[in-house]
Amino acid sequence: MRNYFKFKNLFLLYFIKSFFILLTIIILDYYLFNYQFEKKQLRVCLCTIGKKENLYAQEFIEHYKTLGYNKIFIYDNNDIEDERFEDVIQKDINNGFVAIINIRGYKGYQFASYKECYGKNNYFYDWLSFFDFDEFLEIKTKNTTIQKFLNNKRYKKCQNIKINWVFYSNEYSLFYENKPVQQRINYSIRLNKHIKSTVRGNLSINYWLNTKNAHSSTNKFISCGSSGKIINHESPFNDPPDIKYAFLKHYHFKSFEEYCIKLKKGKVDSNKYNFTQRIKYFYLQNKNDINKLIIMNKIFNLTLKSNKNFY
Repeated sequence: MRNYFKFKNLFLLYFIKSFFILLTIIILDYYLFNYQFEKKQLRVCLCTIGKKENLYAQEFIEHYKTLGYNKIFIYDNNDIEDERFEDVIQKDINNGFVAIINIRGYKGYQFASYKECYGKNNYFYDWLSFFDFDEFLEIKTKNTTIQKFLNNKRYKKCQNIKINWVFYSNEYSLFYENKPVQQRINYSIRLNKHIKSTVRGNLSINYWLNTKNAHSSTNKFISCGSSGKIINHESPFNDPPDIKYAFLKHYHFKSFEEYCIKLKKGKVDSNKYNFTQRIKYFYLQNKNDINKLIIMNKIFNLTLKSNKNFY
């Protein structure tokens, strides 16, 4: 009997020691993992498609260079004989920060360019952003980088971070000014439920496979808002908007002259667009002005007697 109790006590002691050793290993593993997660230097790139964006290309590139992006892939969707990005950003092409992919003359190629950019680069980058030339990521933590932002533990489970738009506009600005967009249009008019995606690399399937819109994939990936809260994976919207830690300054309008030029060049995700509907949309956000008729006449060669229907 004495041997039995002795054996029982030894077994209990061994069990307790084993338990505490295992618990110590689990705790150390947890903290080491999170330390590595916090300290890992992420590689982040940006994929974009552009047409007639030479006036804005340098500011766009400098903005994302300042945020710490490692590379920008620009899909050149200009018309065959139109302007070339090389005319304004050759230095950034030469130093390898920007790569130009020629899709000049292609129509409705935005989805295909996203799919290609992710497919070719997702194994080389931890995260890939898909933003347009009129979208400027604003991270609310001052003096931070995209790497520090994405390395935060709140995004550890996320496969797509959906960043909401905030519209920026200047309703009194009629003509283009040779100044950086963010200097001449520095106030917002409203939040928007639309999002744009920053997608984790090395996913099992192409994030943009069989997608129906340029905002989000139809595949079941874990999607989060800027706060890290899990949201609808498929929807191009996040409503109510989540701008707790970041948002996209969306300079959709700029001046009225630039907005008309934007309409004239068409859309990169479709061959169709309704001119009257888009002008009406402008007037929902911006005030009416007789000078806008003159601009419309000049750019579109239209004879318009009144724009009263565009209030």
